[in-house]
Amino acid sequence: MSEKKRKRASHDTGDRPPKKVNIEEPSVEVVKVSFLPDEDELAPIVAFTPGLTLPPNLPLRPYKKPRKNDTSSIGRPKIGESEYLLHTFAHPKIDYIGREEAVGEGQGLLKHYIGIFDERTGKLEVTRARKLVLRGSVRAGKDDGEAQVKGHLGLSARNALGLEFGSKKSQRAIESLSKNAISPLKTGRAAPASSQLSLDPVASAVVSSMAATASSMPTREALQAAVDESKPRPQPNLGAETPTDVYPIDQLVGPGMLRQMTIKEWQDAVESREDILTKSRFVSNRVQKIVPNGDVRKIKTLKYLLFLLEWHGVLVATGKGGGRKVPEREQLREKLGAWGSELIKQVSNRFAEGGRLVSRWQLDNLITHICALALAVDDFTTDVHDIKEDLRLENKDIRKYFREIGAHVVSPTEIERAKLKIGKAEAAAHHLAKLRLPLQFPKMRVLAAKRL
Repeated sequence: MSEKKRKRASHDTGDRPPKKVNIEEPSVEVVKVSFLPDEDELAPIVAFTPGLTLPPNLPLRPYKKPRKNDTSSIGRPKIGESEYLLHTFAHPKIDYIGREEAVGEGQGLLKHYIGIFDERTGKLEVTRARKLVLRGSVRAGKDDGEAQVKGHLGLSARNALGLEFGSKKSQRAIESLSKNAISPLKTGRAAPASSQLSLDPVASAVVSSMAATASSMPTREALQAAVDESKPRPQPNLGAETPTDVYPIDQLVGPGMLRQMTIKEWQDAVESREDILTKSRFVSNRVQKIVPNGDVRKIKTLKYLLFLLEWHGVLVATGKGGGRKVPEREQLREKLGAWGSELIKQVSNRFAEGGRLVSRWQLDNLITHICALALAVDDFTTDVHDIKEDLRLENKDIRKYFREIGAHVVSPTEIERAKLKIGKAEAAAHHLAKLRLPLQFPKMRVLAAKRL
């Protein structure tokens, strides 16, 4: 054992330096440490550059804004009240932005300090510092000639500053521009000012397809005309010069229908001064005034209107989408037999599918025809109250039907109330529908676009 020890001792001898290194002792034996309070927001900045090598002499411009989440300002009010950012776009291709980052658990409470030691006086001054992480990003968009470079140099950098330090309104504007931006086709030469900016293939294909689609799209006027044509109402004569020509009687009644209307019974009753009783409030209130005038065409129109009101009254509700159906033939004969089977058949075929089913569209078409006939009978100014009662509708519904045929629906004036022999309190239930030129139809509703 003693020989092994001697061999090991002899083997270890040599020029190998000892493990402990002699450190030069400082010239100052006592160091005075003092802490500078952070009473000023302009504290030193410790910038970290993970994965970056900054060019020498790169200017960085500081920016300041109030701190949103002030968790690190407890006990240090000044430095915690604000947040700093370093930025530069002096580099030709890369933007450098430094922010205060707190990554990981407890990093938000971590503080950094800087100490400055003066060997001559032996004083060490320590103060609070800000930690900023400096990162680089390639500038979005390439230059398109010198003119575009001068005009748009640093645009992305300014947008980044606006998103970071701008108001909420400016931030929304920058985000909207970024979402809807279309990058131009990058070329090595500057395009002439008179030429349009070229687009990349994807954007060009999108724009061209949009243009082709937009060219084939109907205009708003064409859409309105298509909607008006498909509405359940008699087709108006838009080129009419008088209200009489807007809805001709032959169109409202149908070919040959007036010839089937017998009016001798009404004429005899008026001559003998007998009352004419009908199932319609509208007809009963007007027959004694219209028959003595001797206008045969208007008298027959009034009687055809009476038949439409009675035919509407015998329809049976189906409970499906507001539609109705025509009763069986025996029931029709029992309720409307006095009118004649041929007239019942013609009206049923005109306003019902297969003479049986009356859809919601066909029911509205029937009511608008009745409203147009009421205007023709009353010389294109009628009180909608009687028709409302005959059709058993609400005030808003009957006004809507009259507006659908282009009539103006207004409240009666004081003079008109005197003609109708109604008081001011009763006038709330009475409205006048007037067919005047130009016609006023309900417009197609257009929903406003939502803001982003």
